[in-house]
Amino acid sequence: MNLVDITTEQPNEGLPPWREPEWLNEVSAWIDEQLAAAGLVRAGAPALRARTWSVVVRVPVEEGNVWFKANPPGSAFEPGLLAALARWAPDMIPTPLAVDTARAWTLSKDAGTLLRDLLLRDPDPQHLRPLLRRYAQLQRALVPRKQELLALGLPDLRPQVLPNRFEALLAQPLLRASLDEARYEELVAFTPRLREYCRELAGLGIPASLDHGDLHPNNAFGQGEDALAFDWGDGSLAHPFCTLLILLRSATEFFDADGLATLRAAYLEPWLEDGYRAADVERAADLAMRVAPISRAVAWRRVFACFADTVQPNENAARWLGRLLDEDPLNVGVVEG
Repeated sequence: MNLVDITTEQPNEGLPPWREPEWLNEVSAWIDEQLAAAGLVRAGAPALRARTWSVVVRVPVEEGNVWFKANPPGSAFEPGLLAALARWAPDMIPTPLAVDTARAWTLSKDAGTLLRDLLLRDPDPQHLRPLLRRYAQLQRALVPRKQELLALGLPDLRPQVLPNRFEALLAQPLLRASLDEARYEELVAFTPRLREYCRELAGLGIPASLDHGDLHPNNAFGQGEDALAFDWGDGSLAHPFCTLLILLRSATEFFDADGLATLRAAYLEPWLEDGYRAADVERAADLAMRVAPISRAVAWRRVFACFADTVQPNENAARWLGRLLDEDPLNVGVVEG
């Protein structure tokens, strides 16, 4: 393959897979095998984007492009999750052409223009509304599938386990080294408050479900009722409203406080239709965004093994833990503390 390695972080020990000739040969052969099975023919040289947390290859074919993705062990569940979502909610994701759950590989057709590109031309929050509503409906539909999601390998980040995950992260030597002593002590002192937030959140009665973990306009194709969410490698079983943290933080690129409030209301609307009290839904949204940085910290440590002891993932995880101390998770005044 004609590959371009644009990773800047250097491995701590060993080689990343995209620098191993045997791995590259296996990937190339698998891609060609799956293309043939789908009746597609490669039409040009592939281009690779390598990161500590994934490998993505764009493969030109006569009909356009297909995309290969390789996940590290920490997000090796993604191909299996995509295969399951293709059965459960085929209108929510780009249908994969092939998945290899043993090697955590996926091949998918190109699904068009990013939603972000539309928002850059026309920053109207209504462009996101259909996707948010359908995504919330998916989360509600998957509530009975909690055990199936865990069996796929998704991390368990439900409110009742978050405090223990938080303490385990703080105990990681490299992550702790990424925090100055004052910030570390602040986070330790925050633990009782975190436990209270999680108890209250669990007690509001909105059940855990699939959380995409990184839902934003750059992780969605298309628009309106045809919009599709992709890049589910940060997913987990969590309080569904944790989705709002990244969604709204990313949306500050396009919208003011009123626009963010519109998005928040659009996402929460289906839950209100289920009969949950408006006050409980609003409080749950506030609390979920306060504790969601733990999910982000966990996600940043899902890297290929050779990067596990490098600085970048631990610094990123530490930075997200530090955001637990922000009274306003968005820093724009939309959410009360």
